Amino acid sequence: MSKGKLITIYGINNVGKSTQTKILVEKLESDGHKVKFLKYPIYDLAPTGPFLNSVLRSKDGQKISEDELQLWFILNRYQFQPELKKFLDEGYIVVAEDYVGTGIAWGTAKGLAQEWLEEANKFLIKEDLAVLINGERDPKVIEKIHVHEQNPELIMKCAGVLKMMAKKFNWKEIERKSTIEDTSTEIWRVVQDFLQK
Repeated sequence: MSKGKLITIYGINNVGKSTQTKILVEKLESDGHKVKFLKYPIYDLAPTGPFLNSVLRSKDGQKISEDELQLWFILNRYQFQPELKKFLDEGYIVVAEDYVGTGIAWGTAKGLAQEWLEEANKFLIKEDLAVLINGERDPKVIEKIHVHEQNPELIMKCAGVLKMMAKKFNWKEIERKSTIEDTSTEIWRVVQDFLQK
């Protein structure tokens, strides 16, 4: 059995990641692949997931330091790693909405040292392909209570860090098109090229 592949989809909040990840999963399944979908953080994974959800969606804003918050995110990824490894060992293509790069980008945008964040995440499974969706946010899906989504200045700073990381780590960059279909076509082209190599 061939080993699976980990494909991650990155981008700022509300740029269409959830929609595009779902479409990609459907296309891969239609193409005959075994696929698993993940969305990080894994909110139903106790104790880290419920805690992270409560911090990100608190009416009182973020009450813990950014380095503590990032450690909770990192622990959530490490907690789920055995399950992720199992999927890959079983030959699944795992498509993840957000992953290590998300934490590094947000932590860096909020003032932490990128080197520290990279070091803290270095023993996590590396993605085989990362796709960054660049583009404008969709204001219709912005959450009213979310520590990140209510701060457009911070979102733009995070977008800059993501673009910098894309160059550093050789992510594939996709510009969000005027239609969902055109964007998904571009992502599918990148994924097909990757799988055929």
